Amino acid sequence: MSRREAEKIYVGKRGHKPSCHQDHILSLMVSLASEGKRVVRLKGGDPMIFGRATEEISALRAQGISTEIIAGVTAALGAASRLQLSLTARKKARRLQFITAHAHDGKLPDDIDWQALCDPHASTVVYMGVKTLEPLTKRLLANGMDSATPALVVERATCPDERQIFGTIGTISEKVAAAAPTGPCVILIGEAFADALYLPRTHVKLETKPRVLAH
Repeated sequence: MSRREAEKIYVGKRGHKPSCHQDHILSLMVSLASEGKRVVRLKGGDPMIFGRATEEISALRAQGISTEIIAGVTAALGAASRLQLSLTARKKARRLQFITAHAHDGKLPDDIDWQALCDPHASTVVYMGVKTLEPLTKRLLANGMDSATPALVVERATCPDERQIFGTIGTISEKVAAAAPTGPCVILIGEAFADALYLPRTHVKLETKPRVLAH
């Protein structure tokens, strides 16, 4: 949707693979905007959910550069829409929590509130959790979560090549290891997703243009 003359600079991040460093991204944004150019920092999902938005906004403001934020649809909401399941299903989830299972060192964070995650009346969405899924599930089970608690992984939520991996907190780690996802994933945990275990494993292709049905 950009103008034909727009310069496009790839600054994507790939988990545990060579990627553009955050300091380089900040430097680019500041230098280009300081030249009077209009800079669009395009992110997947919503920029305000685990997206380094605070660092980038602060760097621009420190140089007197104004910013505008355009809201997006975060992966948790996109995944739920494709599953056609509510994240806050009545009588199943009184609370919704988003967490990251990826600390600065790439390991499972030490300061996770395990009691909150094990609440049977909460829906939990885990971002950046594939690499730490095995220790995450072990800690949840050790802290009292029922092994039959529904758990599923959605890879590339809302994209044409989206993939869903269904299981329970007791089986999901092994299933994900076997499936070996390569794209960005979110992990959904909780009774609100129980019906997902019985969903048909096919998708209806979404139409890109409206259709007129006539007799």
